Amino acid sequence: MFKKVFSYVVIASLFAISGCGTFTAATALSTVGSAAATKVIEHQAGYGIQSPHTIIEKVMPAVVTVIAELPLSKQKSDAPQFIKPGERPESPKQKDQAFASGTGFVISAEGTIITNWHVIRNIIDNPDGTLRVLFSNDSIYEAKIFNYDKISDIAVLKIVNGDGFFDYVKWGDKPLLGGHAIIIGSPIGLDFSVSFGIVSAIDRIIPKAAPPFVPFIQTDAAMNRGNSGGPLFNADGRVVGINTLILTPPNPSGAEVGSIGLGFAIDGEYAQMIIKRLENGKKIAWSYLGLHYRLLNMEETKDSNLEFGRNVIVAEVVKDTPSFNKLFKNDIIMKLNGNIVTHKTFATMVASEEPGNKITLEVLRGEEVGDVEITLGVRPE
Repeated sequence: MFKKVFSYVVIASLFAISGCGTFTAATALSTVGSAAATKVIEHQAGYGIQSPHTIIEKVMPAVVTVIAELPLSKQKSDAPQFIKPGERPESPKQKDQAFASGTGFVISAEGTIITNWHVIRNIIDNPDGTLRVLFSNDSIYEAKIFNYDKISDIAVLKIVNGDGFFDYVKWGDKPLLGGHAIIIGSPIGLDFSVSFGIVSAIDRIIPKAAPPFVPFIQTDAAMNRGNSGGPLFNADGRVVGINTLILTPPNPSGAEVGSIGLGFAIDGEYAQMIIKRLENGKKIAWSYLGLHYRLLNMEETKDSNLEFGRNVIVAEVVKDTPSFNKLFKNDIIMKLNGNIVTHKTFATMVASEEPGNKITLEVLRGEEVGDVEITLGVRPE
């Protein structure tokens, strides 16, 4: 049932100004008063690396170099030696490349390893391929592909004949902007290299490189080919992302351009959700609503007395889909299962639900707000 809305929070527009970048530091200090302006910010999780070498020593034993290789008879002489972060070609030539090297990290004492799908794609469905992992103490183990999701670019590996006493990392919460970021990996074959930076952005969507429901953390910590699949740590040594992509400018000379401080890691909270679904050994079936949506513009936000940056507006509902005759063009979706919706997070929130699940959307239709229940379908190929 829809009910009339009588009031909205007036201060929403103040947050909209801040989000647009016009709320300066000087204005903020004068607004909150001198007492708050002189307050000392205490250390929070993810901020301030107190003893960098201690953190590195703690997590290094759980980081591995992943080597996926085809036998000599299957190798192609013109195949590239390494895989760039984010490179996802589909041609048979690139799928069968002879040698692929990347990074991974252990998440269980039994030897469960996480890496990118594109690091091990050359040996998927190839029984002649070999998969090995190298630890920082020079020990090498054979591994096998347990499961993977190509769409999210995440793979789960298992160490073969391990002793069950491997060091492993722990997951951390979503990082804070400006928090320190640590990368350990094997860029260009330089195993177990360490780089430092900060978290430049969260919930970054990269349409040309990944589906809109895969969120990324952006960092300026150096990331190059070979870092793919490795962990992005916070200042406390907790994993907050999986290093996957770099953005580089085109080079007319054809020479390869390395890191320019624009690296992207799959968000750790999203990754954990995918890994949990992969643990059953089955391929992931993606949920489906059947609608197109967009961010509300400033005028639409004012007309509806909403906070700019939140909510999404329905642009089109696809016929004969779960949303058909339940959602309509110009409906404004405000919440999903009680959680606030934004244009950056809505697709991820839907993808986090499994097909067949019933979700509740809080929708503003005209001047009335009501709940709409929808049973999610299976996303078409």
